[in-house]
Amino acid sequence: MSEPDDRRERFRHLPDPVRPEDTVEGVDTSPVPAGDASDEREVFLRQAGG
Repeated sequence: MSEPDDRRERFRHLPDPVRPEDTVEGVDTSPVPAGDASDEREVFLRQAGG
């Protein structure tokens, strides 16, 4: 009967919380390429996020 208790023991305690100073925020800061007004489809797709 002690075997099921041993398997569940690791779930009885929460891990240490993550500190804010240990986290990294990733933000894409690359400039958006300028659209060529001659190709409307390409400009539309760039502005739509494609």
